[in-house]
Amino acid sequence: MIGDDLLQQQGLKRTKLRMALLDCFLNAKHALSYPDIKQTLGEGVDKSTLYRNLSAFEEAGIIHRINDQSGVAKYAFGKVHDHGRNHAHFVCEQCETVYCIEKATTVDINVPKGFKTKTIQTIIRGICSDC
Repeated sequence: MIGDDLLQQQGLKRTKLRMALLDCFLNAKHALSYPDIKQTLGEGVDKSTLYRNLSAFEEAGIIHRINDQSGVAKYAFGKVHDHGRNHAHFVCEQCETVYCIEKATTVDINVPKGFKTKTIQTIIRGICSDC
């Protein structure tokens, strides 16, 4: 089972919530907000427990957080970067859905001497094919 293997590889214990959360991300076609995740998992999930597990998944590199400037964090399956390259995100200006654009990498930016870059996030805005 992919979920068991992935959790084990990342040093996370297998729990019912983590398996459901992982399944939620594996089946998502776009990035998910907390309300999206809560709706999928149901009302019986404790808010702080869900946020702790999202944080654990993010720290383990199972998911990544996207700041699309909406004020609502979005989460998507997979690492924010692969082979040292960040990928871009497409934000639909009508439905506000966020999509990972895996083959579109961010540009290299030379920052001033003494500055240290942690991440670069490329946001592409427009209208998605569903809108």
